[in-house]
Amino acid sequence: MLALQALGHELAALSEKQFQKIIFPEDNLLDALKIYRSIPTKKREARRRQLQFIGKLMRSVEPEPLQTQVDAVKRTDDADKRKHNEAHQWRERLLADPKQATDFMNQFHIDAQLLNQTIRAAKKAKELDKDKGEARILYRLLYKTIEH
Repeated sequence: MLALQALGHELAALSEKQFQKIIFPEDNLLDALKIYRSIPTKKREARRRQLQFIGKLMRSVEPEPLQTQVDAVKRTDDADKRKHNEAHQWRERLLADPKQATDFMNQFHIDAQLLNQTIRAAKKAKELDKDKGEARILYRLLYKTIEH
């Protein structure tokens, strides 16, 4: 019973983006989780009672599919965060030393001319303190390349 309540708490603690990806077997459970998420954190007793109710509703639900979905959502988000970090690090490296573009091209498949033009534009904008999104364009190019 405590494991079901813990799964309910884990579902309630997901971010909004993660929560939207979960397919719930019962509307009652979905409604109860939405109510729990809407209760302010200062209302501890109300949250505790709602969490107990969620635990009660979880008894009538098969927990394995829900746990599998939660794990998959968390893995996907972790992988996405790693890609964002990697793209950010590459952008900083390439702006600091554009010659490292060869390393990036060796590791990932990308059009050399497009990459070099984007790096030059971002570097020039940064040096002139007139960045109008060039660094963001470079980041998006790197992220999209890393993603594939």
